[in-house]
Amino acid sequence: MYLEDFSTRISLTEHGYDVIYSEGEFTGTVSYVRYVSEIGRVMKGKPVYLMTNSDMGDIIECVHHKTPLSSEDFNKMNMEIRTHSKNIITEFISQKGLPQ
Repeated sequence: MYLEDFSTRISLTEHGYDVIYSEGEFTGTVSYVRYVSEIGRVMKGKPVYLMTNSDMGDIIECVHHKTPLSSEDFNKMNMEIRTHSKNIITEFISQKGLPQ
């Protein structure tokens, strides 16, 4: 909803991925670290991607300039940042055939 019009790209990091959003002069980054789960029978040995940083102030500002956001909208946007960036990583991994 809010992030559809932004360009995205993935940057590999030492321990995971950064999802980088941009539109013109506005940029933002959401960072994920890859862990291998040691918990439970179902998840043991499977990767878990944990969001460790979100620097999306410019992107939120850009959206707010286009469409003023209420406090409820800010909450929705924060959730969209989490789900959208995670979906970008999941899609990237599956398209590249990288090990999960």
